[in-house]
Amino acid sequence: MQLPEVAALSDVGRQRDHNEDAWAILPDIGVLAVADGMGGLEHGEIASATAISTLKAAENALRTVVSAVDNSPERGPRSQLGQAMELLSNLASQRIQQVTRGAPSGTTLVVACISGGHLLVANTGDSRAYIYRDGALRCLTDDHTVAAARLRAGLITKEEHDASPYQHMLYQALGTQGEVDPDLFDEPVAAGDIVLLCSDGLTGPVDEPQLGELLGSDPDLDRVARALIDAANTNGGPDNITVVLARVPEGVDAHRLESERRTLTESTVLQHLSDVDRRLLRHYLDRVNLTAGASVDAARGIHMVLSGALKADGDDTLLGPGSVCCADIFARGEGECALTAAEDTEALVLSSDSYEALERRRPRVAARLMRGLLQVMAGE
Repeated sequence: MQLPEVAALSDVGRQRDHNEDAWAILPDIGVLAVADGMGGLEHGEIASATAISTLKAAENALRTVVSAVDNSPERGPRSQLGQAMELLSNLASQRIQQVTRGAPSGTTLVVACISGGHLLVANTGDSRAYIYRDGALRCLTDDHTVAAARLRAGLITKEEHDASPYQHMLYQALGTQGEVDPDLFDEPVAAGDIVLLCSDGLTGPVDEPQLGELLGSDPDLDRVARALIDAANTNGGPDNITVVLARVPEGVDAHRLESERRTLTESTVLQHLSDVDRRLLRHYLDRVNLTAGASVDAARGIHMVLSGALKADGDDTLLGPGSVCCADIFARGEGECALTAAEDTEALVLSSDSYEALERRRPRVAARLMRGLLQVMAGE
């Protein structure tokens, strides 16, 4: 997807003597990226520059995959795009090690691609991706720091995290090990959404309420980028600051997306999933639109109703928003369980093949999902 409105700005900050951040915007294919070279390591600026140059060199190859998603934003093409983004992260990590010849070096890398009404984000490290919609800011990534991992595990409080000496200690970064395991998040987007990618030189000194206020303060993205940099410097500018912004030109209706997100949050079958788990799960789901009277084979997988209603053949009970319909997900099509749309209905589907892919790639998420599903099937 082409991005007509983009902006980027990078600043050394007030306490560093050189800038180890790097960034990229490939507006013709909807790709954005920020890399933050690890401070204190000998070749941090080389690592971040290498990560970004690796991404730029792959623009033509990415163009083909992005075009497939633009034409058919289903699970299959999106999966290929996600795999390409993960592959590029690992390729960049390998090239950093080659370029630096084993010298201490590393970088974060957050890459985003806006395509087919979706925002795909591959993240390694503690640079971040945000989405700003209708006055609300939401962080889409999770920091790969020791303190953040302890916070997510419930071992420390937010206050303890903010005071932790491990707040900036990365347990995963490009160039520091043979392979990296980027988080891959997949979010539907609405026209007018603003996507923000940034290094921790912004998110350290500027809290999220102020970020949201600044993102909504001006329609001009160049001025917003400048305001974000200025805010970080006003609050001490302890690190290099990089900001990349893009406005989504087209996508799903914003109110529908927020309703969908609430439905998933409140779904009983997803009760054991954390917010992180739900965001990881989204990449494995397909959206289906059914007209009233249409039949669906529930053996295809798990159907999560977003709007409208389904009913099983021979049963007049309506299964409305938040309901989950499923035949045996392991049946591989051997049995039939017919559903009918009682009215125009929208649902998310996790097919058997997608579940297998989830189980291989994110076994923790698959196990928690299955636990919730079994409890629903058991009537608990």
